[in-house]
Amino acid sequence: METGAPISYDEKVEELIQGFDFDLVNRVMEYLGWIYETSNGVPSVEDLKTEARTLLEKLKLKPGVLGCGGIRASHREDGTLSLKFILTEYWSPICEEEDGEYSIV
Repeated sequence: METGAPISYDEKVEELIQGFDFDLVNRVMEYLGWIYETSNGVPSVEDLKTEARTLLEKLKLKPGVLGCGGIRASHREDGTLSLKFILTEYWSPICEEEDGEYSIV
């Protein structure tokens, strides 16, 4: 099987934008009355796409995770990109230290 040229970061971003269900996110936000101050109300599908692109662009040069207004973008060290819409999340206040001990953060 032939392999093509590696997919560029910008092409991966466009694939994510095309594949992500921004319509569903918009409907959920409408239902919840989720307001973005920058869009003077519930963000439109285009507003959500713009926010996702902005987050992914900020991650272009350095892998990591960024989020804003329920949208979370991530860029892993292996080049994998992802988008998520998060309604709720909880992180344990206990973390494992490098020496195997646990501490409260």
